[in-house]
Amino acid sequence: MSDLLDQAIAISKDAHRNQRDKANRPYFLHPEAVASFVDTEEEKIVAYLHDVMEDHPDYMPESGFRERFGDRVTDALLLLCHDRDDSYEEYIEKIRRSNNRLAIRVKLADLRHNTDVSRGITIADPVERDLFYARRNEKVQTCYMPAIRKLREQLQVIDEAERQAHFPKDTTDSEEPVR
Repeated sequence: MSDLLDQAIAISKDAHRNQRDKANRPYFLHPEAVASFVDTEEEKIVAYLHDVMEDHPDYMPESGFRERFGDRVTDALLLLCHDRDDSYEEYIEKIRRSNNRLAIRVKLADLRHNTDVSRGITIADPVERDLFYARRNEKVQTCYMPAIRKLREQLQVIDEAERQAHFPKDTTDSEEPVR
């Protein structure tokens, strides 16, 4: 692990230290799970920090994130902050339109964890657990699944554009077969 990834983990643990999720588990388990779903170190850093900037805006100013983690990470983090004045659909659309692969990949990992049905299993009270699952199922159907489709499609668009940039079609050759 690099020093930057270690710093991101430490910041996430510290920022979320007194926070619990809706199933009353330590909140840090969420960014940790999101980080486990991504591949690159940069993606893991964003995964650990994605809710710090959004949920704890006083923890570190944007300039602190830029200085410590750089522009690419900070720009992705800013995209992942849901402005409460925007609907969820507008928020996802902002991420999609950005063409920021880093933000899109981490948001897809975040959505993967948010749709994990096992997250509520730790709720002991059956009535509370049923309510948790009913709310979760509604959000999965109305928000998360459409977001996953849009973001996956956008990743395909980005991938295709990059392929075209690296391997453009040679338009100088005719369609005649080589002899």
